[in-house]
Amino acid sequence: MRIKLDQWELMHAIEEYLNKKDINFDLTNTYTEMHAQVTEDIRQHKKHKNGKVVKNEYGYPEWETVGQETKSVHIKEYDEIEIFVEC
Repeated sequence: MRIKLDQWELMHAIEEYLNKKDINFDLTNTYTEMHAQVTEDIRQHKKHKNGKVVKNEYGYPEWETVGQETKSVHIKEYDEIEIFVEC
């Protein structure tokens, strides 16, 4: 299943959530910016001790995760968020 929300639907959902918590904001009629913190893996080719790239049984280089970095993403007016749920 795929759930797709644009920026306005997301703002409306946040506003409804805050109203349930007795925090009343009118996010649609005030200046509001939305940012998301996204954590991405830093990947590089896996290497042998001698520095050569490790290849799998099909001859393609293998990858390994060497760290993670956090990026800030600005959610603008026409942006969308997709949530994929395996049913």
